[in-house]
Amino acid sequence: MSVRDSEGWPQLEYPCEWGYRVIAGQEAHIRLAVQQAFAGHPVKVGELRRSSGGRWCSMSVDTTVENDEQRLTFFEKLRNGAGIRLVL
Repeated sequence: MSVRDSEGWPQLEYPCEWGYRVIAGQEAHIRLAVQQAFAGHPVKVGELRRSSGGRWCSMSVDTTVENDEQRLTFFEKLRNGAGIRLVL
């Protein structure tokens, strides 16, 4: 059984580990977006993966977040990075 808030979202206990998957057309776009979004905050960057046709690449980024605001701020900064197609 999961614990949910009044709006049906899972409740997270902070600080917690959180992961993002960043998808772009070029590796350089991902690396720049991660550098700008986290600005010195410690992250663990996973192995680069490329689509079979080579059109897309993705990378996982894991970090510790202190609260909802920080988690969502990182997400928005990644999403707004130049050349970023999708953040999960």
